[in-house]
Amino acid sequence: MKLYVPWAGPGRIKAIVGHYGSGKTEIALNMVLGARSAGLPATLVDMDIVNPFFRSAERQDLLEGAGVRLIAPPYARTGVDLPVLGAEILSIFNGGDAFTLLDVGGNDTGAAALGRFHPQLTAHGAEVLFVVNAYRPFSRTADQMLELMERIENRSRMRVTGLINNGNLGELTGPEELQKGQELVEEVSRRSDLPIVCACGTQEALEGLPREIPVFPIRRLLMPEWLMDK
Repeated sequence: MKLYVPWAGPGRIKAIVGHYGSGKTEIALNMVLGARSAGLPATLVDMDIVNPFFRSAERQDLLEGAGVRLIAPPYARTGVDLPVLGAEILSIFNGGDAFTLLDVGGNDTGAAALGRFHPQLTAHGAEVLFVVNAYRPFSRTADQMLELMERIENRSRMRVTGLINNGNLGELTGPEELQKGQELVEEVSRRSDLPIVCACGTQEALEGLPREIPVFPIRRLLMPEWLMDK
């Protein structure tokens, strides 16, 4: 199995974009915690100014306990829904070598926040990774994904640089579900001429993919208490 190591490449800053509910935040959490486990300084920026739920700031204790720096909107976790980003985000461009992930809000609406920092992100060679989940509404065909990707690029003023297969049905996900997701990502890749960076999923689900596909194993970190087994 070929492992994808997001913090090993030249891109110090990566932005994760995609459809609502595609699994962007789970991937961001896992990647930034992986960087810390590898001994690297790491920063996670919660850029979701659209959805007050299922956001990376909800795992502030976990992140800070692992030594990850969290930058979040000032009203995150307060119940107040205001589309505000603090000036602290500018600090990620002031030198340093921390592996930095931007967890961007869903769809083109959320991606608009990314556009505010287009000059700085471009100057730092930031990568923009587009998450594809074949099981979300309105994102189950290549046409739908390509249309969404175009809208995200237009609103963010950033070009997508790579694709991530995160085809899943939550706890019901197995190798077959991830393989179906891979087929969709491969079609999007062919039509967009973008590379597939990796497939994400549990270790068990990833075992069903061809060995040449880069994989990044993840575990569920954002499950709310009311969904947990009693």
